[in-house]
Amino acid sequence: MLKLKALSRVFGGKAAGDAARSSDRLAAARALADEDQSALIDVFLRDADREVRLAALARITKLEALVDALDKGHMAEAATRRLLALVDDATPPAIRDHPLLRQARLSQAQTAADALAAAESIADADGMAAALLDNPLAEVRQAVAEACWAPAALAALEKAVRGRDKSMNRLLRDRLATLKSASGERAAEDAGSERILAAAAAVRDDDSHYDARRDAIEREWRRHLAAIEATDATLAPFGTVPRDLDALRRRFPARRAAAAVAAAPSVDFEKLLADADALGKRIALLLADEPDADALAAGREALRDLAAEWNAGADASPPPGDLSARFHAAETKAGGALDAARRQLELAGECRDRLRREVPVAAQAESVNAARREIRRQREAIEGVQTRLAWPPDLPASPLAAALRQRLEELTAAEEQCAIRAAALGDEVAAGLAKLREHLDAGAVHDAVEQDHALRELRKQLPQGGAQALGAELAEAGAKLRELRAWRAYAEAPKRRDLCERMEQLAERPRAAARQAEAVKALREEWNHLGAAASRDERELRKRFDAAAERAFEPCRTHFQEQAERRKFNLEQRTAIVQALERYVADNDWERADWRGVERVLRQARSEWRQYHPMDRRAGADVAARFEALADDLHGRLKGRWERHRERKEALVEEAKAIRESSDQATDKANAMKALQRRWKEAGPLPRRADQRLWQLFRSECDAVFEARDKVQDRRAEKQRLVSDAQALIFELERRVDIDPGLNRNTVADYERRLAEFETLPKDLRRRADAILQHADRIAVDRQQAAGDG
Repeated sequence: MLKLKALSRVFGGKAAGDAARSSDRLAAARALADEDQSALIDVFLRDADREVRLAALARITKLEALVDALDKGHMAEAATRRLLALVDDATPPAIRDHPLLRQARLSQAQTAADALAAAESIADADGMAAALLDNPLAEVRQAVAEACWAPAALAALEKAVRGRDKSMNRLLRDRLATLKSASGERAAEDAGSERILAAAAAVRDDDSHYDARRDAIEREWRRHLAAIEATDATLAPFGTVPRDLDALRRRFPARRAAAAVAAAPSVDFEKLLADADALGKRIALLLADEPDADALAAGREALRDLAAEWNAGADASPPPGDLSARFHAAETKAGGALDAARRQLELAGECRDRLRREVPVAAQAESVNAARREIRRQREAIEGVQTRLAWPPDLPASPLAAALRQRLEELTAAEEQCAIRAAALGDEVAAGLAKLREHLDAGAVHDAVEQDHALRELRKQLPQGGAQALGAELAEAGAKLRELRAWRAYAEAPKRRDLCERMEQLAERPRAAARQAEAVKALREEWNHLGAAASRDERELRKRFDAAAERAFEPCRTHFQEQAERRKFNLEQRTAIVQALERYVADNDWERADWRGVERVLRQARSEWRQYHPMDRRAGADVAARFEALADDLHGRLKGRWERHRERKEALVEEAKAIRESSDQATDKANAMKALQRRWKEAGPLPRRADQRLWQLFRSECDAVFEARDKVQDRRAEKQRLVSDAQALIFELERRVDIDPGLNRNTVADYERRLAEFETLPKDLRRRADAILQHADRIAVDRQQAAGDG
């Protein structure tokens, strides 16, 4: 409690902190003058009531004290809001730029511009990500994510939004993938620069193919510089410094005088074609042994040397006939094989991990359902790896690719075994049920019990549908079995004399008190079921039975005394439970009650009440009545609160339905649904069955909206894929125009046909396609005419 002179003056000498009631302390705090900042700060930091603290906080203008409060976890959020309301351009930078204030500005930003400005001022990437996710506006979060390019911020944001915002996570993952891919390309390009520069420097002056080799290297150098420029443009938004292309160009060796080069001899294109075919066969043999990275690099280098020699010769003198097409076909096949081997090398670890998993055996699995689920998981994983491996169908399968195909066949066989096992279990169940009915009809109680137990064990292995059907059959048979067992018990009940002898034996050889009492009671019940004595012999037997029962019951009296003490103890405990509940009801602030806590209290009270049993009915009647009244009171209060919560959730279901039926954009509907989901969490609890019913209705509306949004996004992705495929085809034609001397009009017509298959393309891309087709056609015509003139 507070003891302040300023508050003491308000109470005429009595300190406000001494007031037990929070309302008195709240009035005292409000009565303080604005100049009493020390008193207001002390109230804010120390008073036990939150409302009193907030009233004092609203009057505090001393910024340094509020900054100190940012480290006080219980009121840091309120202090942050107050600081934001007070901070302006005249505020000292040490306060205005406090890290927690910057994060608070981001989490409370209402517009994309404010959020972007706040995010740029936060140096801590993890802090920025946490603050952004606290912002309730989806459009604000999306705007900051779209403007984020710094690698550290991207990584922090992507990690923070996993499982929370699918669209933002997809954007961040794509951007990080772009960064990783472009960074890898940059490293490869740097290595390529050194390789090309070394190749240019290595061409000798007296090389008979100097011009051809030099031309090929210069063409590759120009393409390489263009690729560097494109990669640097991709990395520029991420803050990566572009490479100095002018410096690279200056490093490229000057062209030597061609006059010093002897006339190039004729090239044996037939030999080069044979070498390309032989290289393709060697690469195919390499694939059978799963080559390492060095072997692949050597193969690619050999293929590159062959292509360079072919192109150098073709520049000097075009090859005759269809040799060029045959060579390029062999080159393409070998390159495809090397690409497949590279993908296999990258995926080898994952492939072997998938293959190490045991294929489930239906007969050994816990249940057929469990085996089927595991088979399905393994199949999806193997098929995913196969898709990424993309092994060319015209190549012999490598050992790893063959192992993947073999595993799929094994999984298919395992699925068939599951089906066979399920059918066999069904036959076994049918036979077992038939035996159970036979035992029941024959009155064989023991055999029927064993058969019932065997069927219940078998039920655990059945698929879900079969288990449910068998459960219904067993329930029906169980009723008949219980009836049969009861009949047999009555049918085999002993006669009066036998009961007397058993009771006398019990009196002579007594058991433990509890078991003795149960045995005496059981024999007494069997005797009473025989009915009243009808003859003198029966009455004599009754006297004999009663005397034996009295002797047999004597050891139990102590036991019953203990039971009485136990009932007394239970009465005391139940009385304590009732008193605790009465205090809880009287002391609870029902205007601001924790209703989940009320529900827990009621549930715990009922659970403990049941534990303290038995109890003397007459002595405990008043306590039981008080408990039931208190329980009914608490349940009534809960029921009223549940009704309000139900109304809120029903209204949210209607709002969700209206959003789904509206004509808004799919993304806007999805964002609106996310806002409704947050409100649903705040709507309050309901009994489980009612809550589940409303949740299913609400979730079905949400799922419909999110599925519609996903379909829109999928259509956009498909359109983008088509554009990417068309761009790749156009780039391929542009490259062939530059490097393929065998390009003819038939080839151009084939590209025109393939581009025409893309029915809808952006206008600029369609114009680009038309332009390159026209250009390629002109080049092909010129080359054909030149060949004819020659």
